[in-house]
Amino acid sequence: MDVLLVTGLLFLWNIIVIHYVSRRIYEYFKRFEDVPAEYVGRKVVHILNGGVTALLAPVFYEGHYWVVTVSAFLLASYIYFRRRWKLMYWFQVRENAYEVHFALAYGAILMIGVLLGDVWIGLIPMLFMSFGDSATGLVRAFTQRRHVKSWDGTVAMFVTCSIIGYWKLGFYGILIAGIVSLVEKIPKIDDNITIPAVAAALVYLKTLLLQ
Repeated sequence: MDVLLVTGLLFLWNIIVIHYVSRRIYEYFKRFEDVPAEYVGRKVVHILNGGVTALLAPVFYEGHYWVVTVSAFLLASYIYFRRRWKLMYWFQVRENAYEVHFALAYGAILMIGVLLGDVWIGLIPMLFMSFGDSATGLVRAFTQRRHVKSWDGTVAMFVTCSIIGYWKLGFYGILIAGIVSLVEKIPKIDDNITIPAVAAALVYLKTLLLQ
């Protein structure tokens, strides 16, 4: 399939998820007392946009990964602009701009992986962020009923990341999953930056050891 066509379809999909799907999810869970619906909406964006794109990238963008990188930076710019102009309250909060950091880290880590000669150095960390960190956020949203780092969420992230890690890296991937799950637990640090950075470094370490 033509890269431009795929990019156009993914762009449309991202917009639909941001402006329709996540908003409907927010409105549904807003009815439940104490459920942080805006964080549920944010994790839906991470899964359906970040996760789906990361899975499709090696299928449709081989040799053209720069398109995904540029798209991530453009999306980060749009999300930041909306924070300043008109907050998308169904997944953005005034207290932090972590959704912007997610998009920036997405583009930066993927670009680093491409420059190092192995796109999976960038894709695996973003799969961890898109699916693993979303798993922990959703579990905590429904069990803790607030945005807090708890061990039940950490376990959910470890299980999710272990599946992804084992799929691409075997038992070494499970080790990375354990490390990034503990990194996510560190308070007062934006894990949208620390998780992909640590994961990328550990994936790259394996490529060095295999040389």
